[in-house]
Amino acid sequence: MTFDNVLPLGTMLAKRYKILNLIGGGGIGLVYLAKDKRENVLRAIKQMNVEQVDLKEYTKAISDFRREAELLSKIDHPLIPTFHGYFIEDGFYYLVMEYLTGKDLLEILENSVAPFAEKQVVKWGIQLCDVLGYIHSYNPPIIYRDMKPANILYDEALDRLYLVDFGTARFIAALSASGVTAVGTLGYAPPELFDGKVSPETDIYSLGATLIHLLVGRCPPFHPSFGFNFISNRRPYQLNPRISRAIDEILVKAVSIDPQDRYSSADEMKIALERHLATL
Repeated sequence: MTFDNVLPLGTMLAKRYKILNLIGGGGIGLVYLAKDKRENVLRAIKQMNVEQVDLKEYTKAISDFRREAELLSKIDHPLIPTFHGYFIEDGFYYLVMEYLTGKDLLEILENSVAPFAEKQVVKWGIQLCDVLGYIHSYNPPIIYRDMKPANILYDEALDRLYLVDFGTARFIAALSASGVTAVGTLGYAPPELFDGKVSPETDIYSLGATLIHLLVGRCPPFHPSFGFNFISNRRPYQLNPRISRAIDEILVKAVSIDPQDRYSSADEMKIALERHLATL
C-alpha cells in the first residue's frame, strides 16, 4: 500500500523527532516510528494530513484531532499507549505516542490457520474489560466506539494487549447520550449507534463482537437494526464447536440487541469472564 505526502526518512520534526520509518496509516493519517533526540527513546508519531480535504472534512478532521489529543492527555492506563503531546508543523498535525511493539489481533488472526484458543481469548477479554471499565469511570464517561481486532495490539513477550486509536472516542454527558454521529465499524457497532445513541453498553457490544470474531475466525455479520440476529445466524459455538457453551452464553449476552439486556458495565462482564476462566 502506498500513501501520499509520506515524510522522507531522516526528517526532523519539531527539532526533536527524527523519522525512522513509516509503520502504518490510512485515510488522512499516517504513523511513523521516530527517535526522540531529546530523551533518546523511540516514539510513534501520528500525522494527520489535511491538505487534500475540503473545508467540511478539514473542520471535522481538526476537531477529531483536538478531541483525540484532549482524551489522551487525560488517560493513564497500562493498556493504553502513553500520550506525550502534540504539535503542528507545516500544515500537518502530529500526536506523539509511546512506541509499542507487536501486531494487531486482526493481522495475527489472518495469518493463523485457526481461530484463537478459548482460554487466550477469555484472558484478552478480561484485559479489555479492565480498559473499558477505566475509561467508562470518567465523569462523563469516555466511550471508545470502535472496538475491533484491528485496534488492539498484542505484545506476545508480555502477553499484554493495548487499545489504540482513540480518534472516534467521545466524552458522553449523561444528558446528551443521543444525537451523536454514528461512527464505528460495521459488524462491531451496535444497532443503536446508527440511531445516534451511545452509552457504555455500546462498547460492551463491540467487545462481544470482537471476542466472537477472535473465537470463530470470521468477521461478525452486520445488520443495522438486528445486530447478530441469532434467530437467523448461527451462534458462536455452532461456528466453532471447540468453544464452550459457557463462553457462548457470555458473548451472546454482550451482543444483545437491546442495550439493557447486555452486561450493565465492563466490570460486570469482567467478573463473568474471570469466573469462566477459572473453569478452563
